[in-house]
Amino acid sequence: MRALAAHLRDMLVVRGQLARLELSVAARQLRRLGTVWTLAALMILVSLPLWLVALADTLHDVLGISRAGWLCLIAGLLTVAATLAMWTAWRRFRRAFVGLEETLEELREDMLWLREWTETAPASSPDSPDE
Repeated sequence: MRALAAHLRDMLVVRGQLARLELSVAARQLRRLGTVWTLAALMILVSLPLWLVALADTLHDVLGISRAGWLCLIAGLLTVAATLAMWTAWRRFRRAFVGLEETLEELREDMLWLREWTETAPASSPDSPDE
């Protein structure tokens, strides 16, 4: 019984280490996603006021479409580009994110092993003096 207790204790320590490793990977992935989304939002906020007006004025002089029309078109294109960047980052994150997947699988296997071990363990030893 002591061997089983020691084995269970060792097993729990290893599972705890696995969980910590998986959580650190998940945290890194979340930080990466947050960085990409933050940069995409900053691109929209910083670039729009600077480029939209200058480009719309230039296009108005060259092609004759109103300044407001060009501003709307360019703003739409930048918004679509930023949204596409966020969507791509989200898909990459979802595809790579594992969370505690391996830890939970290992714990399921441990529970099956324990169930099998406890069901097949003899109730008493054949050499016991009580018989």
